[in-house]
Amino acid sequence: MAPHLDCHLLETRHLRLVPITVADADRLAVLHADARVMTLLKHGVLPRSESDALVADYEAEWPALGFGSWTASERASGRLVGLGGLRIHDGGLGVAMRGAFVPEAQGKGYGTELGRAALAFAFDVVGLDRVVAITRPENLPGQRSLEKLGMVREREFVGGNGRALLLYALFNPKSGRTQRQGRTSPA
Repeated sequence: MAPHLDCHLLETRHLRLVPITVADADRLAVLHADARVMTLLKHGVLPRSESDALVADYEAEWPALGFGSWTASERASGRLVGLGGLRIHDGGLGVAMRGAFVPEAQGKGYGTELGRAALAFAFDVVGLDRVVAITRPENLPGQRSLEKLGMVREREFVGGNGRALLLYALFNPKSGRTQRQGRTSPA
């Protein structure tokens, strides 16, 4: 099922993706403090003060960039199951897609579903030519999800924290660009 694109609010078959605002601070603080969820993300587990600062950053990205991160809730239950979206990679790699889900939601295809919606948004709404995703070599489920989305592993590199990372990328199929060129960041 193709995602329903309503500017910033996205609905997929199983998920409702809503732009993160400071109103989400309490429930995202719980998510950000859960090592089972955050262990594979760059910043890892966050104390409340850092979680609140990140939530404020998430909210500020939407008006500044026209894209950002969403809370991911199950459409059927309304339960928060994760977060994800598009962010400018601080290592100069362009716009990166990311996602994290509670253990109870993992293995249900939600990561791929969020990824499809985020890529459609990046290509059809934002107009990007290329989106990247970064994962750790040990995150095999994440790699499978990225490959299901059509993303291609470009290379392995060492991140700022000294960890090995894998860079995946996908070019906008409508842009005609297939090489390392094209708009990969906001205008």
